[in-house]
Amino acid sequence: MRMLMLLLVLLTAVEPVSSASHAVQTDRLGEALELVGFTREDLGYRPKGYWSRYPNPQQMAHKLPFFDDLFASPLRVYDFTLTMAMASRDYLSPEGLAENRDALYKLVYFLGVDRKITGIRGYSANLSPELDETQPLLRAIETIYTRTGTQLVGRAFGQQFDRRRQELMTQVDKLEEDLQRPLAELVLNVLDAYGWRQQAFRNVDPALMHRVFHLRDLLHIRDEERRYHFEIDDLAASLDEVSLYYAGMKAVQAADDARRQFSALVASRSARALRDVRFDFLTPIGRIVLAGTGDDVHRYTDAAILVDLGGNDRYEGPVGGTSLDVPISIAIDIGDGNDVYEYYGDAPSQGAGILGAGVLVNDGGNNIYRARHYAQGLGFFGLGLLFDRTGDDRYYLEYSGQGAGYFGLGYHLDGGGDDRYYLYGDGQGFGGPGGVGVLANYQGDDHYVAEAQAEIAGRPDYHAGERKAYSNAQGVGSGRRGDGSDGHNWAGGLGVLIDIKGNDTYESGTFSLGTGYMYGTGLLYDGDGDDLYRSVYFTQASSAHFAIGALIDEGGNDQHILYDTAGAGLAFGWDFGVSLLLNKGGNNVYRARGNSFGRADIRSTALFVDIGGQNQFIFPERAGGLGMAPFREQYRRPGYAYGPYNFYANSFGLFLSIAGDNQYFDYDPDSGQKTPSTLWGNNRTWQQPSPDSEDYGYRSFGVGMDVPDGTVPEFTIFDDLN
Repeated sequence: MRMLMLLLVLLTAVEPVSSASHAVQTDRLGEALELVGFTREDLGYRPKGYWSRYPNPQQMAHKLPFFDDLFASPLRVYDFTLTMAMASRDYLSPEGLAENRDALYKLVYFLGVDRKITGIRGYSANLSPELDETQPLLRAIETIYTRTGTQLVGRAFGQQFDRRRQELMTQVDKLEEDLQRPLAELVLNVLDAYGWRQQAFRNVDPALMHRVFHLRDLLHIRDEERRYHFEIDDLAASLDEVSLYYAGMKAVQAADDARRQFSALVASRSARALRDVRFDFLTPIGRIVLAGTGDDVHRYTDAAILVDLGGNDRYEGPVGGTSLDVPISIAIDIGDGNDVYEYYGDAPSQGAGILGAGVLVNDGGNNIYRARHYAQGLGFFGLGLLFDRTGDDRYYLEYSGQGAGYFGLGYHLDGGGDDRYYLYGDGQGFGGPGGVGVLANYQGDDHYVAEAQAEIAGRPDYHAGERKAYSNAQGVGSGRRGDGSDGHNWAGGLGVLIDIKGNDTYESGTFSLGTGYMYGTGLLYDGDGDDLYRSVYFTQASSAHFAIGALIDEGGNDQHILYDTAGAGLAFGWDFGVSLLLNKGGNNVYRARGNSFGRADIRSTALFVDIGGQNQFIFPERAGGLGMAPFREQYRRPGYAYGPYNFYANSFGLFLSIAGDNQYFDYDPDSGQKTPSTLWGNNRTWQQPSPDSEDYGYRSFGVGMDVPDGTVPEFTIFDDLN
C-alpha cells in the first residue's frame, strides 16, 4: 500500500511537457460561430421528408453514396478531398509508380470506385493467369474460344477446318518466347475482365444496351436542350454495377502489369532487334495486336489488346475505347517515343469505357492527343482511363473527357511533365449524373484551359451575358434538373481535379474550378506552386441548388482572378449550397466584382478561409461579400406557403483571414482603379447583416474576421502527413 501511495505522488508531481509546436491556438471558426450563437452542428444540411417542394434526397436518382453525409458536415469536405490528394501524391509520383506494382489499381480505387460503390475494398484485382509452360500464347488464345463458347477449329461434313488455327500457330511461332509470355498473360487477364463485364450486363436487354451506347447528347444535360433519356434509368435498374467496376479494375491492373513487363523487356533488348515484331489476330473478344519499335500507324477499330513496343507512332483509330463487340479494350505504348493520337469519330477512344472498360497507357515521350468527344478518360456506365507516365504532353478535346464520368468512372492520370489541357467543356475532372470524373497530375508547370468564349465552345451562359460558355470543367459535379420540366432529377456526380506540384494556370468560363450543381460535388486540389486561377461566374468554390463545391490550395503565391461578370465565386453558395475555399500559405491575390468571398445565399454554407501570407483582397465595397448572408423575407416567416423549407434551415457565410499583413482594396470594375477599403482591414471583425439591422438573426449570419493568429482545427489534421 505504501509503495502504491508513493507511486501516485511521483506521478502527480510530474510537470506537463510543453512544446511550442503544439501550443494551443485559438479556434477562429469556433469563435466566429459563437459570435452568432451557432455551433458546428448548425453548418450543412439534413433535409427532412416534410420539407414540401424540396427535392427529396431519398428519391434523387443516381445520387452517390457519400453525398448526404458530406452535405451535412461541410468541414469534412477537407478530409474527403485530402484523402484523394494523398493517394495521388503517393501513387502517381515517379517513386510511387516504380515501387507499387498496383499503383494504377490503387489510384482507380481511391479516386473513383470507393466514391461510387461500396463492397469493394481495394485490396487486389485478384489476377491469376495460369500460363502454359510450353505454348503460353497459343493456349491463352485458345482459352478465349473455350470460355466464349466459340470455335477456333470448325467441323462440318465430317471434316475439320483449321485454317484459323494454322494462321494463329504461324504467327505465334514467329514470336520469341520472352514476347509470348507477357502477351499471353495480358490475354488471360483481359479475358478475366471480359467475363466479369459480361456478368455485369447479364440482366440487361441487348436492345437497351445498343440505345444507351450510342447516346451522344449528354453534354446538354443541364441546358435548355436537355432531354430525358428513359433508357438510362432502365439500364441502371438492371445493371450489376459491382461486377462492372470489378471488371474495370482488373483491366487497369492487367494493363499496368503488361506495361511493366514489356518495358523491362524493351530495356533489355536493342530497338533494332524488336523493330519488325508483328502479331495481329482477331478473336471473339476483339483483335490482339503486338507491334515493334518502328514508327507505326495504327487504325484499328476492333482491338481488345494493342501493344506497341516503341517508336514515334500514330494512332488514327479509336484505340483504348470500347464498342458493343469489344467491351474490354486496352492500348499500351512502350518507350519514350513522341506519339500522336488523333481520332475525330463518334466512337469512344483514347481511354474511354462505355458499357465496359477502355484503357490507354503511354509510358513516356512528348505526346499529342486529339479527339472530338467521349475520349481521354471517359466513363459512361463503364470505366475509362488514360494514363501518361511522363513527358510534356498536349491534350485537345471538344466535350466529355479528360477525366469525365456519366453514370460511370472516367480517369485522366498524368505523372509528370509540363502539360497542356484544352477542351470546350464537360471534363478536366467532371462528374456528370451518377458519375465520377478525375483528372490527376503529379508534377509539372501545367496549363488547364476550358474554352471560355461562347462563340467557339457554344453553350452561352446568361450569367455572363451569353458571351462566355458554361464549362463544367476543372473539378465540377453537375446533375440534371427536371424539377421545372418532366420531374426526372438526376443527382450530379463527383468531379475532381488534383495537381500535386508545379506552377499551374487554370482558365475557364462559368461553372468551373471546384463547383457543384444539383446534388453534384466539385473539388479542385492544388498542392505546391505559384498558381493562377482565372474564370468568370459560378466558379472557384461555388455551389448551386443542393450541391457541394470546394477549392483547396496548400502552397505558393497564387492569384484568384474573376473577370467579365466576375462573381459568384471564391466561396459562394446559392440555394442550399455548401462551398469551401481554403488557401494555406503564400502571398495571394484575390479579385472579384460581386457575390464572392464567403457569401451564403438562399440558405447556404459558404466558407472562405485563408491561412498565412500577405494577401490582397480586391473587391467593390458594396458588391456583397467578405462574409455575408443576405436576408430574405421567407426567413422571417414562411414565404412559400406550400414549401416553407427556407424558413427551417440556416445560412452562414464566413470570411476568415488568419495571420499576415493583408491589404483590402475597394475596386471600381469599370475604371480598374482600386483604393484602400474603408470597411475591411487587418485585425477587424464585422457582420453582414450587422447586429443592429432589423434583418439580423433568423438563423442567417455573415461573419468576416481578419485575425493575427489562430487556426481551424479541422483543416490541420493532415499537416503531419504532408
